[in-house]
Amino acid sequence: MQKFHLILILILTISCTQTNNRITEFEKVLGERQTNALNLLVSDFEKNLTKIYPNLTTEKGYQQYLTDLISDSTTDSEKFKFQSDKTNTEFHKSGLWNEIYTRDSVSELQINGTGKYMQALYTVKDSDSLIKKYWEKREAAGMIRNELFINGILSLSPDFNDYFHKRIVVLEFSF
Repeated sequence: MQKFHLILILILTISCTQTNNRITEFEKVLGERQTNALNLLVSDFEKNLTKIYPNLTTEKGYQQYLTDLISDSTTDSEKFKFQSDKTNTEFHKSGLWNEIYTRDSVSELQINGTGKYMQALYTVKDSDSLIKKYWEKREAAGMIRNELFINGILSLSPDFNDYFHKRIVVLEFSF
C-alpha cells in the first residue's frame, strides 16, 4: 500500500511539473505584458460567468456560455460582453490584440505570419489534443466563425479547469 501511495505522489509531482513547464514556456513566448493582459481577460470572463450563471461552477459556466451563444439567436448579447474598460485598454495597449487578430505581426519567431499567441500555443500544442487540433484549425483557417468554433471545441470535451482550454475560449470572444 505504501508503494502505491509513493507511486501516486511521484506521478502527481511529475504531472504538475510538466504542466508548470508548459505554462512557463507558453508565457515566455507570449510575453509578460501580454500574459498579464490575457490573465485579466480570463478574470473578467469568469467574473461575468459568475454573474450570469450564479448557480453553476466556473467549469459548467464556460460550457453553458458556449451553448447559450449558439442555441438562441434572441439571447441578450449584452450578457456575453465581459471585458472591463481597464482590461480592454490593457488588451490593446499590451499588443495582445494585435498578436491575435493581425496576421501580419512581425516577430523574430514568426511562423507563417502568425503572432506570438499562435507561436506560444505552438510550443505546447503537442502536449494536449485539444490545443493541437485548435492550433491546426486556426493556423489553416485563421479566425473561426463562432458556431464552428463552439461546436468544434465542445466536441473535444474541453476541461475548463485547464489553463490553456480557458484561454483559448476567452480569446475567441475577446474582440
